[in-house]
Amino acid sequence: MDARATQSDYRIVMFGQTNLNNSVLISYFHQDIGVDCHIIDPRFWRESWDIGDGPVMALLDCDSAPMDRLLELFDPLHDRDAETILVLYNAPKRHPLERLISWPLVRGLIYSGTGDQQVLNAIRRIRKGELWLPRELMAILVDRARERPKRIAGFTGVLTKREKQILRLTATGATNTEVAEALNVSQHTVKTHVYNLFKKIGASNRIQAVNWAKENMHELIADEATESP
Repeated sequence: MDARATQSDYRIVMFGQTNLNNSVLISYFHQDIGVDCHIIDPRFWRESWDIGDGPVMALLDCDSAPMDRLLELFDPLHDRDAETILVLYNAPKRHPLERLISWPLVRGLIYSGTGDQQVLNAIRRIRKGELWLPRELMAILVDRARERPKRIAGFTGVLTKREKQILRLTATGATNTEVAEALNVSQHTVKTHVYNLFKKIGASNRIQAVNWAKENMHELIADEATESP
């Protein structure tokens, strides 16, 4: 996976109002960070917007639209062929939006009222591969994810050979597109296998599946070696 983009390669697309504050912030991105950035106004979210190819950091202005409209952006961003990360910007405190940090693509949450220099610092760190999340929310997220490690007795045979291959690739950070290319199958096939293996290992999201795969990686590799012709 060495060919994958580093966070510093990501250009920025802001989904938000074309107002003075956002325009000033974008000029800072150009001048202080030296990264390309443009705004997509909420009026065009329901249309066939196109943010182009290549890795993108989607900066979502949470004050620009109601939550249901913000959520409309999540699936299209997740389904992009290129790598995508998402930062929730201008988010109100103690709002349901805070729960979205558990979504796999979300790398940062920046509260309303955060100064421009602090926002720039957050973007710099996220582009270096770090998370930028409030400590209290990070603690809640970690506590919810903590549980006694579960091991499935008789691992061999629980997953099909193809499911094991997909799970092993997923654990390396590969996207569905990359998995499909590596195995020479369609993305639809990959999504179907992912859905089935999630049910088998008791995972409800990609993060849980990756953690489960890492705990059982030695068995995944051993089983694949045994099944290879």
